[in-house]
Amino acid sequence: MPEPAIETIDATPFGEELATRAAAFLQSRVWIEHFGAIARAHRDYTEHGLFFDRTTGQFFLGASQDGMPYGPPFLTFDDANSFVGWLSVQSDRSLSGYVRNASPDYPQNFYAEPGNQRVTRQLLIDYLDREAG
Repeated sequence: MPEPAIETIDATPFGEELATRAAAFLQSRVWIEHFGAIARAHRDYTEHGLFFDRTTGQFFLGASQDGMPYGPPFLTFDDANSFVGWLSVQSDRSLSGYVRNASPDYPQNFYAEPGNQRVTRQLLIDYLDREAG
């Protein structure tokens, strides 16, 4: 499948309100075991998700398998403020994997399978709206 034109992927930052709601959701909901998660819930490789680990108190962006964290995190955040600060300036474009310079902190495997089941504004909204409804 051809890569989409980068210009067609929304670059609008998620914003502080959505990022704050996502952090609160992650901290208040148990996905499984000791994790809060905003990740796809189907069998096999579910690409990227946002997680909160209750045992360490850390938020992280990572790959997921069956909706669970898989492998080392791409980025970790020691508290809600740093997580919200980071997530609020992200966008569908910056998290798509198509933009290699989105963050120099991302490991190389962040860019594997660009566009495949990534964290997007719609994924965040879908999770938060489901909980609010």
